[in-house]
Amino acid sequence: MNLQDMKTGFMTIQEKLNPTKWDADIWKKFFLIAALWNLSGAVPGIFMSGLNLRLFYGIQTTDFHTLFLNSMFWGAVLVFGIGYLIVAKDIGKNPGIVTLGVICKSLVALVWYYIYFFGCNRATILVVGAATGDVIFVGYFVYFLMRGPKVE
Repeated sequence: MNLQDMKTGFMTIQEKLNPTKWDADIWKKFFLIAALWNLSGAVPGIFMSGLNLRLFYGIQTTDFHTLFLNSMFWGAVLVFGIGYLIVAKDIGKNPGIVTLGVICKSLVALVWYYIYFFGCNRATILVVGAATGDVIFVGYFVYFLMRGPKVE
């Protein structure tokens, strides 16, 4: 940044996405975005499970067990979204939630990539988009755990 940019507080998009430049307030906003990411998938996945299965996997079914298990998966995603809201509220005080996020988002992304590239030949590109979004969050979560704000 040049001197004028420092005076005005202007940051380029590259600087805004660089977590080394983030303070606790920006991390709070980030975890709010992480919560919204999860909630935006969870709410329709829970309440419109059949539509979710069609959009993600190209499956049309009325089988109770399939719909129920899909809803339960998205219920877990909802719980993690609530967890990210808790992290945003008290940044630096809940690293366990973030650690679980790293583990679960990594596993879900691996499964989604596998399903798309090697498994279900009907899985849609939405699966890849969701997996890639989760991988991006994992990268930021790992950075947060290593160098993010700590409780003093």
